[in-house]
Amino acid sequence: MVLSCFGIGLLQAADTFAGNWKLDVAKSKFSKGHEIKDETVVIAEQGDNRVVTVKGTDGDGKPISVKYSVPSAGGTQTFTEGAPAAGAGAVVVSKRVDANTIDATSTLNGKVARTSHTVLSADGKTLTQTVKYMDDKGGSSTGVLVMKRQ
Repeated sequence: MVLSCFGIGLLQAADTFAGNWKLDVAKSKFSKGHEIKDETVVIAEQGDNRVVTVKGTDGDGKPISVKYSVPSAGGTQTFTEGAPAAGAGAVVVSKRVDANTIDATSTLNGKVARTSHTVLSADGKTLTQTVKYMDDKGGSSTGVLVMKRQ
């Protein structure tokens, strides 16, 4: 799955993560097979949930289109668009670490497939997400996505 899903759903009222974000491709470092040509992320508050919409183009030129919600207090993401295939056993759980940090873990059939650590800069203008992807053979690769507030 070549998309970041940005794993940033645990936000509080009037949260500084909410807004429009654009991937800074030049400052990002992609792991092989997880390249992204362009991506925008919109984070909106909706009641007790945060709705995250991700649109863009992956490294092969294929469209990225994902939308999910997650409880503000933390928990499992519910996909409404671009979800993993039914029965794939995919689960994404996000956790708010502190006011400027969110961690997420994606599992596939009970095995960790991806982790992310997202940090909002002190000035609120940059999101930096370190993503670790695990492969079927026990190996891993890491990428860093840098997003700028629009």
